[in-house]
Amino acid sequence: MGSQVTPLTDESYWTTLWDGQQHKIRHLRWVYVANRQLAKLFDRALVGVKQPTLIELGCADSLWLPYLAQKYGSDAYGVDFSELGCQLAQRNLALAGAEGTILCEDLFAFAKRHRSAFDFVYSMGLIEHFSTPQAILEEMYNLLTPGGTMLTVTPNLRGMYTPIARVASPKLLATHKVILPTDLASALRDTGFQVTAFGYTGGPLKLSVVDYSPWRAVIGKWGHEVLCKCVNLTDIVLGNFLVGLRVPNQQLTSPYVYALSTKPK
Repeated sequence: MGSQVTPLTDESYWTTLWDGQQHKIRHLRWVYVANRQLAKLFDRALVGVKQPTLIELGCADSLWLPYLAQKYGSDAYGVDFSELGCQLAQRNLALAGAEGTILCEDLFAFAKRHRSAFDFVYSMGLIEHFSTPQAILEEMYNLLTPGGTMLTVTPNLRGMYTPIARVASPKLLATHKVILPTDLASALRDTGFQVTAFGYTGGPLKLSVVDYSPWRAVIGKWGHEVLCKCVNLTDIVLGNFLVGLRVPNQQLTSPYVYALSTKPK
């Protein structure tokens, strides 16, 4: 890993997180507003591109990699340094009947060996876990072919999600660097990208963007399961209701920050 950047998490943090997922079979559910909006961002990023060579950085337990591999007939890759996370990503590919290559290694070491190798690079929560997000953006830039496209998504930890996270998962705030859309766009431009769009996404509500796993020790396994089901049901019912009222994506309640960018030819 580059000496100029310090990770805010380590492998044990992710192993503990993914250990709670390994007995759950997950799949993309379009009833969630966030999934529908993220799928539209992928469509915008890959419009006119046929069978792209693409990679997800920080791919542990990814549900989007199988989706993209199948929908776009892509040569799909994923890289992550968590061994358990990589196993879950490989499992998701197999369950979806999709083909892809999962590589369990350090991102910085991987990027040094694969310059200008991918038509599309994306991450669904990665750069905010480092002290210097721009160092990660530089590696992403180097991975892209000239003219290639990148989608960067990070959680929105401003607005209503900050006080929720302080109660539900204080460690979440300690392991995430808060990044605003304007800050993300500025960092991308400083790296050399041409930014085509940025802002908030994921709909007007997604309470499940916060990690509630610390409450398992307080309310027990079954209590935690009930809590998560209530959170998910709220996301579905209230999220779709607010979309019906045409509540826009904004800082107060939208779960994600995003930016679409390209590498100049």
